[in-house]
Amino acid sequence: MFAVVVQEKGDATRVRGSGEHVAANVLPQVKQVPGIVSATWTTDEDGRTLNVLVFENEEAARMAVDRIRTAQRPPFMQVETVELRQVLAHF
Repeated sequence: MFAVVVQEKGDATRVRGSGEHVAANVLPQVKQVPGIVSATWTTDEDGRTLNVLVFENEEAARMAVDRIRTAQRPPFMQVETVELRQVLAHF
């Protein structure tokens, strides 16, 4: 398995308040991505996010990296990093 780890930053109040939007709009789209195993979206009090998307294989993860980098985001959000990593263990 492989993971795509995404770090973003944005307006803290708006990011912390975006959970319903992520659950209603982003999550259903991600569930349809080929090879997806799981995904978690997190944020801190400063409006930084750390999101981990786990895929069945490297090919599926690499395809997702391109989509993630070019995905449209709200104007108050910006991508900091998108990394591909091998998963050593998962449950």
